[in-house]
Amino acid sequence: MNELAFLSPDDAQDDGFAPRAASPLARALAGSEIVDLSLRGKLEVRGSVDEIDVDADVIPITPERALVVCDPGRVGTLRPRLPGLVVDVTAALAGIEVEGEPLMRRVTDLALDRLPAAAKVGDVAALVARDGNRFRIFFPQEYGDSVVATVRDAQEGLR
Repeated sequence: MNELAFLSPDDAQDDGFAPRAASPLARALAGSEIVDLSLRGKLEVRGSVDEIDVDADVIPITPERALVVCDPGRVGTLRPRLPGLVVDVTAALAGIEVEGEPLMRRVTDLALDRLPAAAKVGDVAALVARDGNRFRIFFPQEYGDSVVATVRDAQEGLR
């Protein structure tokens, strides 16, 4: 085996089977204003990340790793266009988008002016990116309830 394409939902369709997209955060986010990014396509690129030239969000992780975030329907067409080893982590990573530095200062000790960065949010390893006053947080989907509970508790404390 020379690739990890079997991890991609778009490659899982076979003999009448079609995966159903469902957010691992649906229950935890019910009734909140937190934006769910879990169903966005997420491709981890390892290799020459400065050669990435695609119409999608590219979040640098290290000089040799990046997370490419796109519409879920574009994952299959973007994956072969990206340099290096590309792993579809769409199903592995959940994500949320929240607003405001005061909230972020309550859930992480990151220097918010030095994003994107990998750090803990609550007690969970996460990748945090910034767009103005909005913050995108990507983390292993199995910790979704914990991260969302931490963020919602911090929001309540700010009201």
